[in-house]
Amino acid sequence: MAIPHSFDGVLDKAQATLDDAIGSMGAAVATLASHARGEERIDTVNFPVEETLVREAVELLDRWKSLALSLVKDLDRVTAEADLQHRRRFDENAGFEDASLLRRKLARGPMKPEAIMTDLDVALSASATLNLLFKQARPALSRCFHDCEIHLEGVIKRRRKLDFEIEEVQRDADAVIARITSLRRSLPSTFHPDAHPELGEDYRDLLAEQDEIRKRERRLQSDRTMRQRLIDIYEGLAGVLNAQIAAVGAMAGKLTVDIEQRIALLKALALEVDPPSLAAARPAAVESLIQAFESNVLAGHDLAARKAHVDFVFARRLEPHLLPAPAEVEETSDDTQPEG
Repeated sequence: MAIPHSFDGVLDKAQATLDDAIGSMGAAVATLASHARGEERIDTVNFPVEETLVREAVELLDRWKSLALSLVKDLDRVTAEADLQHRRRFDENAGFEDASLLRRKLARGPMKPEAIMTDLDVALSASATLNLLFKQARPALSRCFHDCEIHLEGVIKRRRKLDFEIEEVQRDADAVIARITSLRRSLPSTFHPDAHPELGEDYRDLLAEQDEIRKRERRLQSDRTMRQRLIDIYEGLAGVLNAQIAAVGAMAGKLTVDIEQRIALLKALALEVDPPSLAAARPAAVESLIQAFESNVLAGHDLAARKAHVDFVFARRLEPHLLPAPAEVEETSDDTQPEG
């Protein structure tokens, strides 16, 4: 079973990684905000730095998600083992459906209720901390996503404006070409600039205007290309943030139901021991979870079905490779239900 405080190190690492990820993501979005304001030349953007900033933010978010995912799964395994140990107190055949698991349990022998409760207290304490991390992560990531979307709109509007400016320049270029062609056709085959100075000046002016239009179009096209590159970078960031928010939602939803399962199991075990001696040693965070459970009239209701649903949503969102084949999923899936 779990060793007391065995989750503390991972939780501390998850907290530090989340803080770093939120800070890095905030810096990336703030950088985008400076581009969204406006009319500045995009060639002032240091794209290697921008891409590195975004990549580091994404890597930190992935690291945070991996840590949180591992914690949710490890806590679930502790609960499953505690549940098995509790069932073995009344059914010595419990666990025979998984021989390898049973061998590990039998090697240690049946656990006393007090020992099972101690492990559940450790799991609940870690759950309380992880729950706070999810409550910190979700609004922070949602805020970053919202800001990223707003700033992206500004950059996209600027790129669209460049599209119109390029079209206008191209129309001007077509008009100048038409005037040059018309002037050339009107000139006699024996035309010499010295003989017709006024026509030669018009021709040179048109060529100079054409050259200036081409230079302007090249600048606009370069600006548009760079602006589109910026959009691609931050659209990818927005996609990552959206996926992270969905992942946090799935993990938090599972953790909520798993906490109910732990408390329900804890209460069942409490009937077999002297509760005051154990309750007195519980952390305030665990007591807070238990009080919230007791004050919620729906807590523990239809727990098995709700647990099955959140586990499926969790696997579909975060571990799709562990889902059964599509044909089997269709028979058991309840995709029409909200993901909570």
